[in-house]
Amino acid sequence: MRVTDLKKYFPVKGGFPIRRTVGAVQAVDGVSFDVFPGESLGLVGESGCGKSTTGRLLTRLMEPTQGTISYRGKDISRSSRRQLSPIRSEIQMIFQDPYASLNPRQTVGTIISSPMEINGVNPPGGREKRVRELLETVGLNPEHYNRFPHEFSGGQRQRIGVARALAL
Repeated sequence: MRVTDLKKYFPVKGGFPIRRTVGAVQAVDGVSFDVFPGESLGLVGESGCGKSTTGRLLTRLMEPTQGTISYRGKDISRSSRRQLSPIRSEIQMIFQDPYASLNPRQTVGTIISSPMEINGVNPPGGREKRVRELLETVGLNPEHYNRFPHEFSGGQRQRIGVARALAL
């Protein structure tokens, strides 16, 4: 992945009676980096510095204001959902707040298997077997499959998020 001069500005509206743009919040301003095959990227910084916005831009959950995001040599900066479909499983984000990113009404098994269900992935042995393998991979007991997020510590919740990202 190659990211060049990535920017995300959020408009500030003002004026009466017409709500016009009077400024912009520069959430991400000129970020560039390369991630080569086999590498992972971790973003670290102070609260409000643009880490989550950058992640949302890279996973294309948000549209960049400017800049390019190239994945495997192809510019995906302005790609449609349909065009992004084949690579969705290869670009994942683990959210920094593990509790807010987990649905409290769903079991861990449902949370981790949801990406597989949405993308029509049917692993050998079934989804439940794969989820139990992922739980073990991230250091959780496979027997936790039917438990809910509130039953876990913050670190364990983060591991559930990692397992969900690895599911595809």
